[in-house]
Formats: sequence, structure tokens, C-alpha cells
Amino acid sequence: MRTITRATLLGLVVLTSCSKPSHSRRGPDSGSVSSDVSAIDACALLTQAEIQQTLGVAMKPGFKQTTEDSYQCQWDSQNESDAASVSVSVARYDDKLYRTMSSAQAAKPVSGFGEAAYKDYPHVGDIAIKHDGHEIDIGVVDFKLSNGKVDAAAATFAKLVLSRVS
Repeated sequence: MRTITRATLLGLVVLTSCSKPSHSRRGPDSGSVSSDVSAIDACALLTQAEIQQTLGVAMKPGFKQTTEDSYQCQWDSQNESDAASVSVSVARYDDKLYRTMSSAQAAKPVSGFGEAAYKDYPHVGDIAIKHDGHEIDIGVVDFKLSNGKVDAAAATFAKLVLSRVS
């Protein structure tokens, strides 16, 4: 179980990191908006206590990961057997990438989050939000909760995050 959990979490981090094209590769027709993501501390957008209250699992402090175009934070459960993880990524908005991802067969549009949002792509528990020149991605992995509860947790976290970047 630990190997599956770690592999899944690593895959989510790699997907999030690799799916954001470098700003230096964008041309004028890419549809991107140049918004400074360095001013947003992804680890300050949620607290361990908020995550624990929502998932019912004690969490480790957030681990910050940054690239040129995105700031990410990941919180993992203190006990590996709880198999829970939450991530927040704030990146420069790239219209072409967002349209491509949101048009995937598994992506489901959702309302009430930013200018536009979709969920469940690439996995249940993921919400991607277009907001003020940024794409904000929330990811929840919890192998003990039902898909509905994972989606509800992601929605709770998305509302908290949006209230702090507005």
C-alpha cells in the first residue's frame, strides 16, 4: 500500500510540475497571461488544522515546491497508513493548456469556483480553477474515503484557497 501511495503522490507531483509550460517558451499567441505567482505562498493557503479537520487525519507540515511558473505545497498524512495527501498549486494561467485539460473526457465542469473550473481530471479529488490570471489546482488523495467525500474535501479546500488569494 505504501508503494502505491508514494507512486500515486509522486505521479501527481510530476504531472503538476510537468504540465505547466515554461514562461520562456510561450509566444504571443499562446493565450497565456503573465501573472506573478511568486507573490503567492501556496503553503499559506491552507493549514494543517484545516486539512486535519476536513479529512480527519493528522498531517505533516506543508512541503513547498517551486518552478519558474508555479508555486506548490503538499501536505502528507503523519501516519503513512492513513494514505492521505493534499496539494495546492498556483501557476500562471495558460489558456491553451487549460482548454486542453478541461476538454478531456473525464473532466467535469463545476461552478462556484473562480472564473471557470473543472474537476476529476486527471483524478478524482482534483479541481483546476481559472482565477485572476492564475490556474489554481487543488488535489486530494485519500484511499480510505469515498470518491464523493474526496471531491467534497477538494471543494472545501478550493473555497478556502480562493478566499485567501482574492
